[in-house]
Amino acid sequence: MNKVGIAMLVMFSILFFSCEKDDEISFSDVSVGLKLPKSLTKKKPVLNSAKLVMTNVNTGVETIEQLTTLQSPVVNVEDGLYNLLVTGELNCTTTDTKGKTINQTIKVRGVKENLEVVGGELDVDMSLFIFKESTGFVISEIFFARTKTPEGQIYNSGDQYFEIYNNSSEVLYADGLCIAQTALNSAQKMDKFKPDIRNVATPVSDVYRIPGSGKDYPVQPGESIVICDVAINHKTDNPNSFDLSKADFEWYDEKGNEVDVPEVTNMVKIASTSASSWRINMWGWQSYILFKMEDVTSKAFLKDYAYHYEYLFVHEDFRITMEFDAWKVPNSNIIDAVECSSRSGFKWKALDPSLDLTWTHSGDGNEETYGKSVKRKVSHVTADGRKVLLDTNDSAFDFIPTAVPSPFVIE
Repeated sequence: MNKVGIAMLVMFSILFFSCEKDDEISFSDVSVGLKLPKSLTKKKPVLNSAKLVMTNVNTGVETIEQLTTLQSPVVNVEDGLYNLLVTGELNCTTTDTKGKTINQTIKVRGVKENLEVVGGELDVDMSLFIFKESTGFVISEIFFARTKTPEGQIYNSGDQYFEIYNNSSEVLYADGLCIAQTALNSAQKMDKFKPDIRNVATPVSDVYRIPGSGKDYPVQPGESIVICDVAINHKTDNPNSFDLSKADFEWYDEKGNEVDVPEVTNMVKIASTSASSWRINMWGWQSYILFKMEDVTSKAFLKDYAYHYEYLFVHEDFRITMEFDAWKVPNSNIIDAVECSSRSGFKWKALDPSLDLTWTHSGDGNEETYGKSVKRKVSHVTADGRKVLLDTNDSAFDFIPTAVPSPFVIE
């Protein structure tokens, strides 16, 4: 073989072995450490079970590991770019308002995107956040405490409001959605209260429903609607109040001495124990539910869901049985529930613990209460920027008490 042939053979050998080396697939050992949500510290969380899914962004290949501890086993995967997803359950221990120990199971998730796996060994930390599947409408904020004018006078012109948030990833329709105030006062325990139906239905005193034929009022994922007493710019008369002129609905009652804003849709009054317009309890001693009863007319609700109850009223000089009429909403129809009270005024629950384990408040029925609300916390933000609100049916945990109101803004 001549020199040229030898040189070409050497070059070919170099290229061959170089390409063979380039085609070698490299693998790395990955270990994932899970960090529990700090907000659950007082609930003594313990990991029950979890699943780790590592997806190769380029090939789509999934590597799945079942986890029973906060440290995953070593996972050997091909080097590349990966998305990691952890889904699991935590066992938590907490107490209800009577000091009784309650065991809860809370779902959690963790996400890490575009993780570069290379180098042979990699330790990854992943923070878990609380996650609730099949979420829908939730009450994101309640402003029941009224505002005060700069002169220190209580403002009574209807600036109370609810904000209702679509906490799901799908379009929901507000048509037929009802909001109700409980008949029972959380700051007034009723002795010998009967019949006690709270484990199957919630006694209510005021019920208003959003009109619509089914798909008239769509609410996009991550968006909210505001319903209020009087939908005007209250800041015009009281700079310490809010502009509610862009509210979606108002609970106008023609029997009350209120202004009906024609640009804002009125809710349908289904039931009320009040002869005039509805004013929600300014100290937060009543609680609130969202529900739907698709096939029940207003007339049928008044008749078929009537509820008569009585309790023993005890005074220093006398004892008397008090009787009242209200209505009842089956707990199975309730979409969301928020128990409210005042900081030191709580006596008993208006809602069954299955609907709301604890309660939230806006101060103590004193000066700190005015101009404050209760506001649901943000759990996390999805990759596309949608805020997911905390919803564990435990209002002391899910809500910020004595919060700064922010109608139309989810903070």
